[in-house]
Amino acid sequence: MPAMPSNIPAQLNGYQQLVRLFIERLFSWVLIPTFCLRYGTAGTRAQQQLLQHLPVGTVGRAVADLLAAHRLQLIPGYENHDLKHVLLGYAMTPDDELRLKAFMLGNGDWSVASLVLSLLVVLTPEQWPVLWQHYQRGRRSPCIVHWQLTNYASQDLASLRGLFPNCI
Repeated sequence: MPAMPSNIPAQLNGYQQLVRLFIERLFSWVLIPTFCLRYGTAGTRAQQQLLQHLPVGTVGRAVADLLAAHRLQLIPGYENHDLKHVLLGYAMTPDDELRLKAFMLGNGDWSVASLVLSLLVVLTPEQWPVLWQHYQRGRRSPCIVHWQLTNYASQDLASLRGLFPNCI
């Protein structure tokens, strides 16, 4: 299973770098394998290939390109999270994972996974003002909690991003 790429800024102090590494490893070593075990991986390669063959500019193609750029595969049960990365413009870094979670909490995603991952905010006090801004953006944005990649894969990404002018 490919690991989440290391994108930890060098200008952070030792504690901040350690926390980012912890968050990165939590995704790579715990969260992603848990989703693979829970949902299985049957059909994900075929689904990702289908997304890769969609026209450039569609949501599905953007998701496939993002995953390919990071040498990741589609994770069953987590593909809707990848949709939100693409739709909202959040990178696949520890800091942007927290920002995306803050946005989604503001947007109404009070799932166990979101709440547990939001506990990581305690470890990043320097991020609190920024995370609060992303939480507020989520509150002001149309609700996307239940958006599914299968429903939006063939849609134009730029048009959908137009619904979220303050996010990208």
